[in-house]
Amino acid sequence: MNETELLHQGKYRELSELLLDNYLGNNKRLFERDDLNRRVRILEAHIRDTFSDLRATPGANMQESERETISRAQGFLPTLVPDEEMPVEAIPSETEEDVPVPIYKIRVYPSDPTLEVLNERWKRHEIIVEEFQRGWVWNASQASKLIESFLAGLPVPPVFFYREESGKEIIIDGQQRLKTIAGFFECRLPDGSPFHLRGVSKQWDGRDYNTLNESDKNRFRQAILRVIIVEQVEPGDTTSMYEVFSRLNTGGTALSPQEVRNASCHGPFNDMLKDLNKDDAWRNVFGTKMSDSRMRDIELIARFLALTDSKYYKPMKKFITDFMFRNRQLADNEKYKKLFIRTVGAVYEKLGTKPFHIYRGLNAAVFDSVMVAFAGNTDYPADIRARFNRLISMDEYLKTVSAHTTDEDTVRERIRIAKEVLFK
Repeated sequence: MNETELLHQGKYRELSELLLDNYLGNNKRLFERDDLNRRVRILEAHIRDTFSDLRATPGANMQESERETISRAQGFLPTLVPDEEMPVEAIPSETEEDVPVPIYKIRVYPSDPTLEVLNERWKRHEIIVEEFQRGWVWNASQASKLIESFLAGLPVPPVFFYREESGKEIIIDGQQRLKTIAGFFECRLPDGSPFHLRGVSKQWDGRDYNTLNESDKNRFRQAILRVIIVEQVEPGDTTSMYEVFSRLNTGGTALSPQEVRNASCHGPFNDMLKDLNKDDAWRNVFGTKMSDSRMRDIELIARFLALTDSKYYKPMKKFITDFMFRNRQLADNEKYKKLFIRTVGAVYEKLGTKPFHIYRGLNAAVFDSVMVAFAGNTDYPADIRARFNRLISMDEYLKTVSAHTTDEDTVRERIRIAKEVLFK
């Protein structure tokens, strides 16, 4: 049944599902089932009310009312699903790349520091919370129960650290416990509120660290928290940290590829990518003023720079990761910075806002091929916009940006076509 037939038969729910599915396309996979159902219900109510009002209008024509109802429902969809919620088109070949887990050689060994020692290391910033970790999420009662366990001599689960070459240790699992311990020493919770114990044994209820008696203070300072330290030997990167993290946090949202790179490839190069992500021209090309919460905008910048720097090999996720890992400590990033700013500035000037949103959300394959083509040229034809419109209407090109988009031959072919159509 088509849209008009569904509306004519009063099948508002089915019509809502059809309109939303068509609007989301591949991006439907970005949303949870309950979230989609909620939006379908909102759209269903919008369609029902609109159709009822139009039919109640004096002299209303049924066919015109149906057409207008569907038109208004389609116009309501951008409000129901704002661009910010799906800024990058979810192409199956982009999102389903299978990157096998490597065989690791890892050293794992336990350590039993006292809470006093852990707190001193925390204050010296020798223990690091990476950006991919969630912020403070415990409440005061949960924090109090942990402190009570130490005071009562009860066992507490171990925390996991990843040791870097510098000797600093990154928390893989256990940041809520460590923040609670540090907060109790400071008599302040991580959210800034006073930290006094509540909902605990009467002998400690209402006390903070400073008001504990001396024997309790000493017992807390000398309490042991087991630390499991992970040190990767092979391969020569830090990816095991995130394999361990994901397996210890299976109930949470999986890290995006760029969130993993943000931590495993931290350093001057990654900092440069974050700075480039604030560029005004880039924000207009990407299509949102705010940075993407899953770092897909930063991943696109890294993707472009990697393709201009190295010969591409599949899979794309590993290609970008390898590029960032090689350059992670590169202090002189001026050539990369100038290349991106010049290229994205030219794209914005010549092609305007959101040029790569050819369907729904930014198409990463259109982005990389056109950006690479622009990067190799500084003399732009007067009809560059018309050439671009011709490019994104060519069947030969559209095949390379909609299926098998990360295959080596496909990547090379779409870049070749983009260069030829835009600049020859």
